[in-house]
Amino acid sequence: MSMELLVGLPAGTTTTGEAIAAEAKRLGLELSFDEYFSLDDVGGFQPGRLAQIEAGIEISVYDRAEVEDLVELFGPQAEGIVRVVAFYWGASFVEGAFAYAVAAALITACKGICFDPQEDEQLSLEQAVQAVEGLLSEARKQAAD
Repeated sequence: MSMELLVGLPAGTTTTGEAIAAEAKRLGLELSFDEYFSLDDVGGFQPGRLAQIEAGIEISVYDRAEVEDLVELFGPQAEGIVRVVAFYWGASFVEGAFAYAVAAALITACKGICFDPQEDEQLSLEQAVQAVEGLLSEARKQAAD
């Protein structure tokens, strides 16, 4: 089973792994990336840690013109979106939590808009953080079994 999460970003936004980790920390999430991570030069699997657990996700960044059909999913807020960050992962609770943690940090750091294609709905910052907490809880339960 493959999962996906999208974050639309307005013009002029870029960030680094260090800035994403700092924003996540402000949200109460312990997240770390490779020190060289940057939205301007990302593609493929990106390793990291979430709550002291090895994690990582597949990340792709697209210009609006490349994924206009995805941008339309953001509804009325789509007008200001110039890039879409797409997160992909399998059935791993940890990878899902990592994706939502990065998305939450992008929502606040870059004024991003989050969209969950599985649920066909936009997610608020609070919903993204709740998803992180819920998925981490499930990952810990699974590890304890």
